[in-house]
Amino acid sequence: MAGKGPSPFGSPAGRTHVHLALALRLAVRGLLRSPGTTLLAGAVLSLGLAAPTTFFSLLVGATRPLPVPEGDRVVRVEVTQPSQGGRTLPVSMEDFRGLQGAGSLEALGAFRAFQGNLVEPGTSAIRLSGAALTPEVLPLLRVTPVLGRLPDRSEAGQTLLLGHDLWIEAFEGDPDVVGRVVFLDGKPETVVGVLPEGFGFPFHQTAWTLLAGEPGDTEPVELVGRLAAGASPESVQSELAGLWGRGELLRGPEQTGGRVEVDGFTGGRGERGEGIAFLGLVLVALALLLIACSNVANLLLVRATERVRSLAVQAAVGAGRGQLGFQLLLEAMLVAALGGAGGVVLAWVSLEAIQRSLAAEHFGYYWMRMAVDAQVLAFTSLLVLGTALVAGFLPVFRILKADLHGVLKEETGGVTLGGGGSWSRGFVTLQLALSCGALVAAGLTGQSLIRSGSYGKDLPSKETLLASLSLDPARWESQVTELAAALAAVPGVQEVALALGAPGFMEPWGAVEVEGGEMARAQDRQDVLWNAVTPGFFRLFGLEIRAGRGPTLADAAGAPAVAVVSESFARRFLPDGDPLGRRVRLAGADTAAWFGVVGVVEDVGLGGGAPDRKERVYLSLPQLARSEVMALVRTGGGDPGSVAREIRGAVASVDPGLPVWSTRTLADAHAYLIRVPRAMGAMALGGGVAGLLVAVVGLYGLLAFRVRQRRRELSLRLALGADGPRLAREILALALRQLVPGVLAGLALAWIAAPLIAVALLGGNPRSPLVFAGVAAAFLVVGLGSALGPALRAAALDPARVLRGG
Repeated sequence: MAGKGPSPFGSPAGRTHVHLALALRLAVRGLLRSPGTTLLAGAVLSLGLAAPTTFFSLLVGATRPLPVPEGDRVVRVEVTQPSQGGRTLPVSMEDFRGLQGAGSLEALGAFRAFQGNLVEPGTSAIRLSGAALTPEVLPLLRVTPVLGRLPDRSEAGQTLLLGHDLWIEAFEGDPDVVGRVVFLDGKPETVVGVLPEGFGFPFHQTAWTLLAGEPGDTEPVELVGRLAAGASPESVQSELAGLWGRGELLRGPEQTGGRVEVDGFTGGRGERGEGIAFLGLVLVALALLLIACSNVANLLLVRATERVRSLAVQAAVGAGRGQLGFQLLLEAMLVAALGGAGGVVLAWVSLEAIQRSLAAEHFGYYWMRMAVDAQVLAFTSLLVLGTALVAGFLPVFRILKADLHGVLKEETGGVTLGGGGSWSRGFVTLQLALSCGALVAAGLTGQSLIRSGSYGKDLPSKETLLASLSLDPARWESQVTELAAALAAVPGVQEVALALGAPGFMEPWGAVEVEGGEMARAQDRQDVLWNAVTPGFFRLFGLEIRAGRGPTLADAAGAPAVAVVSESFARRFLPDGDPLGRRVRLAGADTAAWFGVVGVVEDVGLGGGAPDRKERVYLSLPQLARSEVMALVRTGGGDPGSVAREIRGAVASVDPGLPVWSTRTLADAHAYLIRVPRAMGAMALGGGVAGLLVAVVGLYGLLAFRVRQRRRELSLRLALGADGPRLAREILALALRQLVPGVLAGLALAWIAAPLIAVALLGGNPRSPLVFAGVAAAFLVVGLGSALGPALRAAALDPARVLRGG
């Protein structure tokens, strides 16, 4: 009939579409027919996929390009000397000018990082991390101020740009800061702008000046450039190598033979240590994912075995083996997609927790940011596809080998898919052993996490403010006395002390030698904690002098050098006779000086599972000149932030040029110290629990498959009068035969490896009997719980139905 075309379902494309839709519908129906198995498989894959997704995000976050427009086109340029093992050669401003003008670069700039003291008249100084940039740098980074403007080339050495954080901290976000004159290391600078929040080029800087590069400037610089359109790092490297070679004759022998190297600006920082570490974690996580895939393959094989008759019916009505295999592969794909979605959610939650738990100081470079972005999602999508192929291969392979026509003739009863042999049992035992060992490590770490919650709780840590100061060497001793008096006058301050560190934070270590002791050789001397303090230190922390006295104002420079030791120090190093009057010497303090012991003070208890190192020596701070000290101020429980502002003013009243930085409570300082081990411990604990769940799912899959394989045998025994509970006990006994060797092997492995993780346990016992016993009990209970389902299924078999082939 005119105008009537062929049916789309008659074309090959139409038939393919129909077959795909039908296979998808049957796959969804098959998954919904056993929702428990589907959800269990999805949960296992979620755990398996979450770890590599998380670690890959950490890898990407540590090595991502600069967070500026088209940051992947920003490169660093350096010169190395192959003849000296790749040593980096210094690049001068003259070298920099010789490299400018390369056509493969839009622009090339130079910079120097520095530490400086910023002083605003009438307020205290602030220590900052800054960078001096040539005028090309900020334009090539496509960065513009959120307030003010960029300086002109003619303003080099006269202007200052503030970072957002410094603007908030030092100037309280005052928009009128633009145009204000401040002093940077004693030189007047006019603030001309504030750069965007989050910007910290080149590494973690908070202020920027313009680098003039005068003819006599010989200090080395680092180079940064932006690739021109169509250029590659290799083409830039080739062009710059030619420009570098032109000046070879003007360089000294130690500077010749250099090779120009061009790489992404963030690439290679830390000798690629971050990337290598995180890549190692990704590979370990992928190994765990393979274990999860194998367990899911067993679960899908159990499902295929249970559905073998329905698959045989499909084959009988015309479905080919390829179609059946494709249907099972689609089911594996859907389960993998479900696991992928769960894995992404778990990874996102983990990354958010990591970001919240770690202080900003732990991220070495400002571009480091962990997130589940498009790159991470693409990686996870590839994992999902690979997971589906790996997990779906076993059931598809078995279906393609099975005698489906024999199933309908009741010749096989649907039990010919095979599997569950000795290799499966050995693989499950290996999983249990590895997971048990991992859970012991996680348990030890978890125990440390619990203990770390009380770290420093025995001290007035929330009421004690710390502030780092840099003193003037010419007026060091007088400034110590003046600062103590000025800080004591601040409203709300109860006690004041100056020291080199606080209990549990920034305390120095040093080898100790006792006069007359058997420690003449350096290798025989043992390290102890020591500190140099002013008289108010012991009152501030409520430490009682047990014998003698503490340091006084009379213990100044020129007076006999004195020391106060802790009770634990006196018991360990001065056990015979009266410790008062004995003399000690400390490496790191003044190795040549002997300090006379004038007092014994009670021990500082940090708690929280910290290493039990209570042996301390306290020196008199005025007798030990140090340019950088710590002010410790105990407040009356008011707002520490308001007191911190007053502290800056008190320091400025003594000397406006004294910088103040790292103001925080002692509680925050302690939390900073344990944030990394706590975050790593939480990850280890989560990984250990996930490993336990994955391992017991493997045990469940093995037992479920064994029960399915022996359905006819078990049904025959029931028909002949066997007791159902007895069959259930046999399955549980089989589970125990799998569990006990795996658990024993895992405990032995953990016992051997325990000392290797002792450093991460905050002083905890790496062979804690409580943890080992708890992990063994947890494995046995959870393992037997996973075996309960197959055991009850064996006890509930209907002999008549099974023996009829139902």
